[in-house]
Amino acid sequence: MKPTYLNRILAIVNSLEPKTKALPYLELDSMMLSQVVEVAQRVSQNDINNTHIQNWVRRKYLPSPHKKKYNREQVANILLINDLRNILSLDEASRLLGFVNQTLSDNSDDRINPSKLYKYYCEIFDRTQIDWQKSLDQLSDEVNDSLTEEAICDDDKEKIAVTLVILNLLARANLYKQIAEHWLEILPQEPSEISSDKGS
Repeated sequence: MKPTYLNRILAIVNSLEPKTKALPYLELDSMMLSQVVEVAQRVSQNDINNTHIQNWVRRKYLPSPHKKKYNREQVANILLINDLRNILSLDEASRLLGFVNQTLSDNSDDRINPSKLYKYYCEIFDRTQIDWQKSLDQLSDEVNDSLTEEAICDDDKEKIAVTLVILNLLARANLYKQIAEHWLEILPQEPSEISSDKGS
């Protein structure tokens, strides 16, 4: 039987919508801003509103909408930026997306269609979430093994176990963030740097 805390953590994970639920929306030719916000809130659990997206357009992280409608490429980039902003600054997120799709305010120079990039991201993310559930079981077993020798009541042991699981999850998140930040540091900053690197 799983410890109570593990069931609660898994319930949180299971309450999150799979990222792939956004993919049918990327089949639409265009969406109004309120629709984009609704989809972004559903698949990211982020606090996002119209002002966020309008600000991203002003800052050239996205092309301007056409007749107040966002095409599938813009929606894909909005969903990506919205996910990334929990971990990266907006400048870092735009730099990462600009590495693959150069000028974010212009889709004509994209190496891959943003909706395809988002599709691949969703598929991989959803598989990772399933793998993460398996690793959470393993982490719980490791925590319980570590506490076997402790002569404390079950209630105290569970509180200690919860704390150890959360500490470990935060440490993993920090490790992944540090690795990603190091990768971001070595990405070329300007499209001209990318083309000059190809020749060397």
